[in-house]
Amino acid sequence: MRSLKLYRNIVILVVLFLGLIGAYFAIKNRLPAEEEDSYKQIEVYKLDKEKAEELTIVSGGKTFVLKKNDSEWQLVSGGDFEINKVQVESIVSNICDLYASKEVESDPKNLGQYGLDNPVTVTLKFSDGTVAEIEVGDQTPTGSGYYIREKGKNKVYTIAYYAGNILKANENSIRNRFVLDVTSQDVTELAVTKKGKRSFKLVKSDDKGWHMTEPIEASANMVRLNTALEALVRAEVIDYIEKDVKDLSKYGLDNPSYVVEAAAGSKRVTLLIGDVKENNAESYGMFEGTNEVFTINPGTLGFLDTPALEMMDGFIYAPYIYTVTDLDFNIDGRTIKIKIEEVKDETQTQETDKSDESDTSGESEEGENEEEKKYKHYIDGIDVEAKKGEEGISKLRNFYSTIIGITASEIEPDATPSGEAEISIVYHLNTEPGKVTVEFIPRDERTYYAVKNGKYTGIVVRKDAFDAEDGPRKTYEELMKFLNSEDEGKEE
Repeated sequence: MRSLKLYRNIVILVVLFLGLIGAYFAIKNRLPAEEEDSYKQIEVYKLDKEKAEELTIVSGGKTFVLKKNDSEWQLVSGGDFEINKVQVESIVSNICDLYASKEVESDPKNLGQYGLDNPVTVTLKFSDGTVAEIEVGDQTPTGSGYYIREKGKNKVYTIAYYAGNILKANENSIRNRFVLDVTSQDVTELAVTKKGKRSFKLVKSDDKGWHMTEPIEASANMVRLNTALEALVRAEVIDYIEKDVKDLSKYGLDNPSYVVEAAAGSKRVTLLIGDVKENNAESYGMFEGTNEVFTINPGTLGFLDTPALEMMDGFIYAPYIYTVTDLDFNIDGRTIKIKIEEVKDETQTQETDKSDESDTSGESEEGENEEEKKYKHYIDGIDVEAKKGEEGISKLRNFYSTIIGITASEIEPDATPSGEAEISIVYHLNTEPGKVTVEFIPRDERTYYAVKNGKYTGIVVRKDAFDAEDGPRKTYEELMKFLNSEDEGKEE
């Protein structure tokens, strides 16, 4: 009995379901065509964007006129500021391909209820004489769109929120808000001054690439620098506060907390950052040479408090091992000698001679693969490969890396080192400048001043860096112990 009852209930449900489907199609077929069409998008404008040549925006009592010069839009009246080219292109694109979601009212008696009594007016003129002109009002009550109408016509429509948000333009939305509107690869200079004192300055040049020029001369830490450059080119103005400001002190811009100087070729900006705003999330800012105050989030410029030590790579001198022919490492009253000789077979020697006859520049062929060359490695007169094979060479390279790996622990640009060096390294090179001498002169019981070719580098290093587990003293001891051991280390 229970199964029969269950079967009957299933049949009833199926019949009811089929009845509902039939009712839906019966009602749908009776709907007027225009009522069904009202759910479709309504074309407002379908125009050729390439023919657009003049854009006028009337917003907040101000009129901005932009004209297309070749392929780029330029502001010709209404202000003296750099435009946001992407935003302007978006305005033009949305007018040229504009659809309404629905028609709200065909003959409105009260435009104020749609915000169309005081709208933003956007006019776009085309080279063929066509003119598109719309008025943009308020958001719809649900916030899903905006009210618009074609100027001079009576129908009110709604358009999608994203389109309305772009078309309801104002001065702030069409201004370029980027601190430096370039790519990070375009930047050629970056400097930060904090509370009146220069933190660092880095410059990009054709011969040296990126390097620090202040507070000392040094190679750049490219990881830190690239992070800073990305932050710089992404930094934007949040809001514009006051034009033609008379009293900079009320924003802390008479004595700014930070000054950021940046350049991309001939394009230069100097950003002043003053007091923190009441919300503690923004600071007041201004570009040098202007009199307009804005707000900016200093947190997006994460490099503002980065010390110079972290913006440099810290190395005093670190040549590639195979540009070194001889190295004298003077430490603890003795001289440790490394010698590296390139081994050339008869064929290579003949080819080199021919190359020398045809190439008078004195330079080897660019792009020559160092890995294909063969070298003999000596330390304190010991032929490392003959003694312990490739493993010995690897340990020698490791020892060399600890010598060049002594890095800055701090910087002291204004010091004047005096006295004799306790440790020195003399590099003899097969490239310019031919010879480099690095000396470590005691600063105090714990640190040395680093001097290169008789000139103080501004770098201070810790004495215990030479005694670390991966420092030169211990790696030299391990290398010599290995070379002098009786274990089988030589390659057959």
